[in-house]
Amino acid sequence: MPRFLLLIIIFLSTNVFAENTNLATNEQETDVVEFSELEHRIVELSGLLSLSEQVKTSAQYIISQSTVDAEKSEPAGESALVGINHAQHFGIAQSLSKRWIETEWENRLLTFIATLDKKEQQQIANDLSQKTIQSARAKEKAAIRNQSTAEYLMYMNKLEQRPPAASRWKLVESLDAHSFFSALIVKTRERVYAEISSQVEGWQPPIGWKQEAEKEVLEFLFYAYRKTSNPDLAKIANSYQRPALQSFLTKIQAEL
Repeated sequence: MPRFLLLIIIFLSTNVFAENTNLATNEQETDVVEFSELEHRIVELSGLLSLSEQVKTSAQYIISQSTVDAEKSEPAGESALVGINHAQHFGIAQSLSKRWIETEWENRLLTFIATLDKKEQQQIANDLSQKTIQSARAKEKAAIRNQSTAEYLMYMNKLEQRPPAASRWKLVESLDAHSFFSALIVKTRERVYAEISSQVEGWQPPIGWKQEAEKEVLEFLFYAYRKTSNPDLAKIANSYQRPALQSFLTKIQAEL
């Protein structure tokens, strides 16, 4: 099975999604709500806008895989896989675009953040502004850019052949848990899979996909922090444990 982390921006064929992005944008240009500079800053600091691309990339990947797998499967019988045709592809893209194009997702985030009182908003912004968190996000962005490189693939092979010590695993798992990294990945994929299931009768998501997603996230984090010492990794995980930030991320997960 090819390794890919769907949060990472892999620009697959986007023609159908591009068409529906324009359609959804035109439909949503009627009402403009003003949000505060602080609310916009929280969205920027959080990096949550990338989940919009996560949805598109997830849908494109699973649709292409379902089409390929169905073509390879038996034409009839219990072993036959349910494929996704072009009309269904278009319908899925149209539905997801209305809710998950970046402008709509940003508006949903801002609308939610606006429900929080100003004191809580300021605390969340302060928490996200920590140098530790911003430095960590820079490392993750750099890892994202490297994911298609030979170096990244070599590291993944090395990781599989020589797993890190248990203490290192615990630190990476702690970072993942407190940053909600894999939790948000899984939640967005759930939304994509639910939409596909609703439009394609008999379609089922891949067996064990949640466990695979969580594994992919951990592997990605191992790469992103491969040069980070255990004490520094512990500091990064601890920086996410501030009450306001944990409450915010928990609510965002529910909002998805």
